Amino acid sequence: MYKLLFLPLLFISQLSYAVEFDIYQSDYKPLNMALVVDVLPDLEKQKALLNQVIKHDLESSQSFHALNEVGFLASPEEAFQSVDYADWRIIGADVLALCKLTEMDAVWHVDLQVHQPFRGKELLKQSFEVKKNALRGLAHQLSNHIYQAVLNIPGHFSSEILYVTKHGDKSDLMYMDQDGYNLQAVGTGFTLLLSPDWSPDGRFVALNTYVGNRPRLETFDLVTGQRNGFGRFHGLNSTPEYSPDGRFIAATLSWTGNSDIHIYDVKSKKWRQFTHYRGIDTTPTWSPDGKWIAFASSRSGSPQIYRKAVAGGKAQRISLKASYNTSPVWSPKGDRIAFITKKKWEYALATMRVDGTDVRYLATGQAIESPSWSPNGQMLLYSAEDRGMRRIYRVPSWGGKPVPITAANHDASDPAWSRH
Repeated sequence: MYKLLFLPLLFISQLSYAVEFDIYQSDYKPLNMALVVDVLPDLEKQKALLNQVIKHDLESSQSFHALNEVGFLASPEEAFQSVDYADWRIIGADVLALCKLTEMDAVWHVDLQVHQPFRGKELLKQSFEVKKNALRGLAHQLSNHIYQAVLNIPGHFSSEILYVTKHGDKSDLMYMDQDGYNLQAVGTGFTLLLSPDWSPDGRFVALNTYVGNRPRLETFDLVTGQRNGFGRFHGLNSTPEYSPDGRFIAATLSWTGNSDIHIYDVKSKKWRQFTHYRGIDTTPTWSPDGKWIAFASSRSGSPQIYRKAVAGGKAQRISLKASYNTSPVWSPKGDRIAFITKKKWEYALATMRVDGTDVRYLATGQAIESPSWSPNGQMLLYSAEDRGMRRIYRVPSWGGKPVPITAANHDASDPAWSRH
């Protein structure tokens, strides 16, 4: 049975049956993209890098399919001299991206054009420069421009990802570019490490770690490596998340005798209690405007998701389906909340509107947890078990194929996508 729905990218989707969940899958066909990179003969290595990174970026979004340049009817030089849309329509190019790279002293100079051959329309014509040691960053920048020009949505290709890897009785904080490049450990030797969250400026990470056998909250400076504790209370100190302006951190504390959401003022270094209820309130997440906090709570007898105004008032239950819903994460646009749900033995990653309606199940698996949005809201990260090993997966938030982005033999969990 098929059901028509509207997606953020105006895609039409169908529901396909899973064991416990109807997975929201897109019928959208990726746009065929012809990518043409023109360089001088002595820049062939640079051309290869641009081609590789841009194609990987755009294809990984599951919104584009890169055409093989063997079928192109015009050379790079001819394409830049005059764009004949008929030549590109013949090979089925929905999108034509022309990139010309030249050297100018200590910088790369780039001319970029984006066209829609079937509409006979130029979408973008732009020139810019970057330092010569930043060619891979330039490629991501070009991907962002192409993505935005075609879909009218900001690209996420210059963003970064943090995650946790465990080896023995120690944990490390790992960093990588969103495409998996530049993988490195930025913090090592933690006794235990959970729930990293980027500060809005990208300089700090709030996280839950342990000193001895006692949990505490810390900020970790990604530039200096300095660690500063800000939550060292008796009992739970967990699940921190920065407010959109970076002024506050919401977290779960239980020093009062109950597990509640508390808010830490980064400037004054003072805490205030936000929820007051018997049971467990945990995993707070801020709305993009900073006016609401959603969280998971057992106050109804089973884990469910609630939201409450930061200014005060009554908490409202917003998860309406299933008896187990937890780990809410507000989308950057503010229109949806990602969460983890469970029916019988099966877990799923899902999203819903902020009032709990229009639930979309995106992926199922073993021990799915820790959803994290891309900065533009078009992709989601999550961790799940694969043959006993935790891996991080990426899936389009509008419905697509989950793809692992960490190695099968490398423990990876608690992903956190940068905010920009």
